Amino acid sequence: MSIVCRKGVIEDLPVLLEIEKRSSPRLLYLDGVKDEFFDNTTGELIVAEEDGVPIGFARFSLQYDGSGWLEILRVDPDHQKKGCGATIWKRFIELCGIYKVPFVRMYTGLTNYASRVLGERNGLKVSYQTREGTLMAGSNINGSYGNFRKVTSSDEAERVIAPHAGIYHGYFCQNRTFYGINRSVCEGLFKDVSIWTDDNGSCVITGARFLKDQGLHLGLMGGDLDACISLAKAVFSESGLPKLVCMIPSERDDYKAALEKAGFTFPDSQIIMLERAF
Repeated sequence: MSIVCRKGVIEDLPVLLEIEKRSSPRLLYLDGVKDEFFDNTTGELIVAEEDGVPIGFARFSLQYDGSGWLEILRVDPDHQKKGCGATIWKRFIELCGIYKVPFVRMYTGLTNYASRVLGERNGLKVSYQTREGTLMAGSNINGSYGNFRKVTSSDEAERVIAPHAGIYHGYFCQNRTFYGINRSVCEGLFKDVSIWTDDNGSCVITGARFLKDQGLHLGLMGGDLDACISLAKAVFSESGLPKLVCMIPSERDDYKAALEKAGFTFPDSQIIMLERAF
């Protein structure tokens, strides 16, 4: 019996939801992003089949600058460690060639060795280690816009983001999706999220890539951390959303302390991003 990959279609959704439920019951989001993920003009929803029966799936997504992003790889527990993941990864790498991506990236948990090994076998290397903090809606979300204003052009977005990019190792993250910070990405972010700055050069990015009804993301901040967090909390309070999420470099104890003082909580687990340049 051989495993083959094909493009997914929306009619696959019910069986893929069952695979997701069985393989990652604590991380379910395919149904919430189905319109985007089944749009094969922005990447490819890969379905792995054995004897015509779906046993796994994943998404290859194109980012603002043409880089590839690998996400939501799920394999039915009965078929794990039997070649399904490797077959999906083979298709991933084929798509990198088809789309001529400059980079391909993925994320996984620091202790998810199986996922990391699959990436490393295909030429990706750990490039960034992060912590994810969360602030839940409640009594501790009051903040202030202070002197912040929204940037008004993509050129300004690039100018205000650039001084703080090094803090984040040159990456931007929201919804656990990592982008390399460059002009094309800044242009895309300007269109899709809110970028804030003040007269002192502080910068805050708030928004979400998807599942926008489930949480707001504080994707980047730099400058006066207390003022940045206060701005993010003000936006969060007005949004009515259930949580505010922030990904920070693991080594930035100053960022972690400032966020914890503001009510964010950080689990012990950490997240790594793997990358391959082409």
